[in-house]
Amino acid sequence: MKNGILSNAILSCFGILMPKPAKNGILSNAILRFSCFGILMPKPASCALLLCMAAVLIPGTSYAKTPPDEQYANISPLPGGGTAINSDGESDGLGAMQINIPVAYTPGAGYANLGLYEGGYFDKDRGNGSGVYGMGFGTWPRLYVSGMAVSSIIFSDSKVFNAQFQFVKETDSTPALAIGAQDILNKEGADNKATTNTGIGYYGVATKRFKIGERDVYGVLGYGAGKFADSIFGGVSTPLSDKFTFTTEYDGYQFNTGLAWRPTGRKSPVTVLAAYDGQTGPLVGAQVTGNISGWWAIPVILLSLRN
Repeated sequence: MKNGILSNAILSCFGILMPKPAKNGILSNAILRFSCFGILMPKPASCALLLCMAAVLIPGTSYAKTPPDEQYANISPLPGGGTAINSDGESDGLGAMQINIPVAYTPGAGYANLGLYEGGYFDKDRGNGSGVYGMGFGTWPRLYVSGMAVSSIIFSDSKVFNAQFQFVKETDSTPALAIGAQDILNKEGADNKATTNTGIGYYGVATKRFKIGERDVYGVLGYGAGKFADSIFGGVSTPLSDKFTFTTEYDGYQFNTGLAWRPTGRKSPVTVLAAYDGQTGPLVGAQVTGNISGWWAIPVILLSLRN
């Protein structure tokens, strides 16, 4: 199959090892050797794959004709958005991280986060601030709930209520799987009836860790409605060290790339993100994670329900 290389690479993200072509060059063979079984790749191919991974994740996909509401164009209020999480649902600088898409690793009981970010609108002439706050429930299966306040004071303009449920754990040969929804109460949809890709966004997502040489690399692949523009989304992240993580992604309507910094290392409670969203421009912000008891769910839910 002439065009099978890229599609095989995507299937590999889910632990499906496809046959390797015999004489298609070093890079194509390297892409097919990449799999979620943790098969090591040759070092030269590792460098090439890191550079082109964003392109091979979603072949043939272009910008969505109708983008989502601009409030959704910067940072995800879902697990892994702006801070790294490991397969046990714990804050971990060596875990998976994205910008404006979720990872399937879902925080559990005791996890809490609070983040503030400043991005842009599609015309790039105005600032677009976002506040994210959430927490995890359960040891297994795990549930994460969050709220996102947009472009206003958090107590007077909290709009978006979200949730993610992880029901399959990652194994050596299979990815973690989760389902979720952004804007469960359809608040942005109610406020912006003329905008098509807004309101409730249901999605499913898979995440898998694999090895490129000695480096951990995390692949994310999913499909979603609403803010995800009824599209495939996907991304790749890799911890460069205890303090830095590189991430790139396609969120259903734009390509985004970012670098995260953890001031005190792997277990740092603070993660600073500098990123560039493909259609809205620069994004900067920080997120704090920690442990907290279940009572914190009360203000989270109340803030999200406010008009």
